[in-house]
Amino acid sequence: MSDSSLLAERAAHYCELILDVACGPGGLIISFPRFDTRRPFQEGEEPPLYTQDRLDRIWGGNAPKATAAESLYGENTLWVTGWFLWSQILRYRTTREQEALDNARKCFRDLNHIFRLCRQIEPGLLGKPIGGRASPNTSNDQAACPVLFYVQYAQEMASPEEKAEAVENMALHGEYYLRRNWVMVHHGNLARVVESTHTSVMKYLACVHAAYELTGQTRFRDAAFKYLRQILAAGNLPWPSNPYEINPNITYYYGMLCDYWSRTEMGKEANWTGFVGEYWRATQQAFDEEGLPRFGQYDHVQKTFTAYPEGWMNREEAIQLGVVSSIDISQDPTGKVWVSPTSAPTRALSCVFAPALALLARAHGFDENAHKAAKRILLRMDEESLRLWWNLDGKMPVEWKSLLNIFAPEVAAIWLVGYWMGRWQGVW
Repeated sequence: MSDSSLLAERAAHYCELILDVACGPGGLIISFPRFDTRRPFQEGEEPPLYTQDRLDRIWGGNAPKATAAESLYGENTLWVTGWFLWSQILRYRTTREQEALDNARKCFRDLNHIFRLCRQIEPGLLGKPIGGRASPNTSNDQAACPVLFYVQYAQEMASPEEKAEAVENMALHGEYYLRRNWVMVHHGNLARVVESTHTSVMKYLACVHAAYELTGQTRFRDAAFKYLRQILAAGNLPWPSNPYEINPNITYYYGMLCDYWSRTEMGKEANWTGFVGEYWRATQQAFDEEGLPRFGQYDHVQKTFTAYPEGWMNREEAIQLGVVSSIDISQDPTGKVWVSPTSAPTRALSCVFAPALALLARAHGFDENAHKAAKRILLRMDEESLRLWWNLDGKMPVEWKSLLNIFAPEVAAIWLVGYWMGRWQGVW
């Protein structure tokens, strides 16, 4: 079988796997079912190691605390729905297949459903559907994804009735941020996100700008640009700090947002596409012998990458080292965290985002051969990689083996983004 045929076969299979787990209320895609049965964890069942301990440690008093089963059920539903939607928009652009339109419409309707669920809490809220129910909890990562793709669908593929609903939802969504003065709920904790000039704040800013795109209300654009300019003025684009960890942000999310800002009215205020090239050069530095990104620190002044050591260390040591990839999840009751360049719960995400970044860099003329690296990674990411923790090197600590039985449909969805970007570019 040729590489192109294998990729096409895998794309069809991964699409089916994602839809197989779309079994929650309203057909929502659940985030972390068991890998062996594809069924969600239930109350009363033993969750993966330390899941409840982590929730007890991080949850604040401004929202009902989720149980382990509720968190595993809907914690990443917005995330996987958004990336799957983006993949199917790219697929439809490429093939005009009815199935692609149907899948994209399913994701769009799911997001409409979550908007409706959350309206009982606050109009315009798009909260994580933890346990399949309305929740006030949001996050940086699950802000721009899925909202940018929801708006893209409304602009590009929606019926007039669908677009009207999206316009209403996005008007309320933009107003939600401004009405709350940018105060979000993160795992029950209140945070005014624009107090920070961290690069990740632009994920929230993109939501408010997207509200402008769909409604034409310039106050949304102006509010987003005000704080985006603060990030630029602080020197936090493209890098929040030096050194900075190679993680899923660098291997696509930041690059995707920079590409987005380059097409706005702030397109000439920064070298947005140049930032994409920087992220791609940094990611390549982190490649291991298989051509997959490792965890470690990238020094953007020296243009050098230093991989993490491997083993258990105290949480304070990990923070000093700059580890963020595993510090919230891989913590045992003694307060230690597992640090590794190749074995952590987000390794599959970092790897599977890299093809999308490669193809984005190629589209902007930074590397005409980037598609070769993208194809190599996509071929390497077989079904075994669709787990919360991908045990690539066999060095996973015994304490965390239970994480191998968690299916991570967002990895499959992001794999499809890279695949359909390549098809759109005609490189396979």
